[in-house]
Amino acid sequence: MAYSLDFHPEAEAEFDGALYWFKEQRDGLEQDFFEDYLAVEHRIENTPYQFPTVLDHIRRANFPSFPYSIFFEIRQNSIFIFSIFHQSRNPGALKNRL
Repeated sequence: MAYSLDFHPEAEAEFDGALYWFKEQRDGLEQDFFEDYLAVEHRIENTPYQFPTVLDHIRRANFPSFPYSIFFEIRQNSIFIFSIFHQSRNPGALKNRL
């Protein structure tokens, strides 16, 4: 069963910000980041229970090649993405959103 994805507005902003940052660093790097994201998204949509629970009902999926994680919750037929989080950030910044 493939789940649909819903995003917290701040998660969308985090993703857009990361794409912009990578684009400014090196030509084509944002495409590499985007492809990494798509790989994780595909795994979340199709097999969300494979990812560890890190806080109550919140799960974390790490990007394969970039220091980012997606924090999400499984809701009936959908996945709610709370954050696309750079792993060097203070996790306390995410606590209120979760």
